[in-house]
Amino acid sequence: MENKTMNNKDFNGILIKKSTFKDVKMIERLIDKQAKKQPKFISGPPGTGKTSKFITQKYVELLKKYSHNEIIILSHTNVAADEIRDAILKLPEVKEKGLTKKSLKYKICTIHAYCKSRLVGRKEVFSYEDHKNLSVMDSLFKLQRVTESEFNSDKHKFYRYLADAYGRGNSLKEHWKTCNKQVYKPYNLNSIEQMVSLYEQYKHDNHVCDYADMIQDFIDKAVDPDINALIVDEAQDSNVPQRKALDKMATKTKEYYFVGDADQTIFEFAGSDADYYHRLSRNAEQLEQGHRCGVTINNLCKRIIRPVWDYYGYERTWKPTAVIGNHYHLPSLNKRCSAMETLLDKINNTNETFLFTYRGTPSDTWVKNFFKAEGIEFAHVGNTAHVPKKELRCHKLWPEFCKGTPMPLKQIKDFWDYAGSKVIVRGKGEESFEEWVDREYTIDYMIYHKYLKEDAGKERDFSLIRTQRGKKEDYEKRLIYIKKILSKGFDDGDVRVKYANIHTVKGLTFDNVIVDLTATRLEDYFTQLRLKYVAYSRGRFDCWTVASQGKYTLGVR
Repeated sequence: MENKTMNNKDFNGILIKKSTFKDVKMIERLIDKQAKKQPKFISGPPGTGKTSKFITQKYVELLKKYSHNEIIILSHTNVAADEIRDAILKLPEVKEKGLTKKSLKYKICTIHAYCKSRLVGRKEVFSYEDHKNLSVMDSLFKLQRVTESEFNSDKHKFYRYLADAYGRGNSLKEHWKTCNKQVYKPYNLNSIEQMVSLYEQYKHDNHVCDYADMIQDFIDKAVDPDINALIVDEAQDSNVPQRKALDKMATKTKEYYFVGDADQTIFEFAGSDADYYHRLSRNAEQLEQGHRCGVTINNLCKRIIRPVWDYYGYERTWKPTAVIGNHYHLPSLNKRCSAMETLLDKINNTNETFLFTYRGTPSDTWVKNFFKAEGIEFAHVGNTAHVPKKELRCHKLWPEFCKGTPMPLKQIKDFWDYAGSKVIVRGKGEESFEEWVDREYTIDYMIYHKYLKEDAGKERDFSLIRTQRGKKEDYEKRLIYIKKILSKGFDDGDVRVKYANIHTVKGLTFDNVIVDLTATRLEDYFTQLRLKYVAYSRGRFDCWTVASQGKYTLGVR
C-alpha cells in the first residue's frame, strides 16, 4: 500500500486480510502518521519564572542532546521572544558554544516569524501604507480612521474582525453569529464582506501578507521541519490555527513542551480555547514557587480561581513570596476614604509602581480623570507619559532660566519646542540648533544673540509664554493638570503609575495593583474569573478593589 494517509477504507482493508507481521507494521506506521503529538504542559502560575527559570534551564538541558538548530522556542510577541533569547544568550553554556543573536534568529522568535521564515514567496507584511492605499481605493476603509500606532496595535476594527474570526477557526458569517458586535463598530457583516474581497486582491497583487496568511501558508505549504525539541511560551494564548501550525512543527520532535498557565487564558475572543488548556494541563508538571505576589494577593487570586480548579479537578501549589501585603476597598475613585488616603500617600511618597486595570470602557476614562484631578503623572501601558517629561521640565526650569541659571543645549531645544512668539524673536522659532556647541547657555546669551526678546525673562510662568496646541478648553485643562503635578514636586524619573485594560497587562509586574470591577455586559463566569485572576496577580505588595459602578460586577454571576 503506497498511500501516505489512511482512510477508513484503507484501515478496513488491512483488517480483513489475513493478519501478517507486515500488515501489523503497516497499521502501526499509518496510525503514527495520523496521530498528533501531545505536548507536555508545564504549568506556571503568575510570577513563577516560566521564562527565567524553566525555559532557560530546559534549553541548557536540550543543548546537551541536540544542535541549537534543532531546538525551537516560540512565543507570541517580539518583546517576549527577545526577553527569552537575551536570557539564554547570557547562559555560560550558550556562550561556550559561541551562539549569537544572529545564530538564534528564527530559533527563538514569535510563532508568526517562524512560520514566515519557512515559506518561499511573499515576505512583506501588510502595513499602514498598504492600509492607506486601500483607503484611497474604497471609502469603507476610512469609516474608522486610525494613526499608524493605532493600526500597529490592531485598533482598526475591520482587520481586528478578520483576525478574531480566523483565530477562532470561523468563517466571517460564523463569527458574526457569536461575537460581540459592538466591538467591531462602525463595521457590520455586510461592509466587512464587501471590504474583504478587495483586501485579498490587494494582498495578492502587491505580494504582501498578514499574520493569518503566515500561519495558514505554513500549515498548507511548508515542509514538516526537522525539529528535535519545541517549546511554546505562554502556550495558552495560542489560537486554533496557531495550534495546527504548532502540531505540524512538532511532527518530528522528540520533545514538545507547552509552558503557560491555563488559568490565564484570557484571549478567547481571538481563538484561545480555555477548556482545551484546562484539560490538557490538569496533570501538568508545576512550577510552585512564586516570585511576584505576596501572601495577601496570592490568597486572593487562589480564592478567585478556585471554582475553575474545582470544576476541572486540579489544584495548583502556588507559593507566595515572604511579603504579606494588604487588600483595600474603594467605593469609587471619586470618594475620599481611608483606603483612598492610603493609596494617594503611597503614590505620592514612595518610589513604588502602580497599575490601574479594568475590563474596558468607561473605566479607562474614570481612571484618567482621577489621575488628572489628583495631579498624578501617568502613562498608558506601552506608551509614553500623558504629559511628556520634557514638557514638565520646561515648566519647572523656565523660572530658573529666567533668573540666570545656565541650561544645557538639550534643554534650550526643549524650550523651543513649546515656547511661542511672546519670547522668541521673529524668524528664530524654527531654529534647529544643529550647529550649536553642546554646552550650557544663559538667557542673557540668548537675548544678546537675538534668539529671545529683550523682555523674555520677565514672564516666568511658562504656561503664559508657550503656544496653544489643540482646542482651547483641552489646552487649559492640560495646563491646570501640569500645575498640579509641579505643585506636588516634579519627579524626573520613570513614570510609576500606569493604566490599561486587563488584556493589555497580562505578563506585567507592578508593586501595587488597583482593579476596577466594573463590567458593562454579561460574560461567561469562568472567563470573568480568569480575567480577575490575571488582574490582581500583576501586583507584588498591596491591592485595591474599586467597586463596580454599574449593573454588573466582574467575577460575579
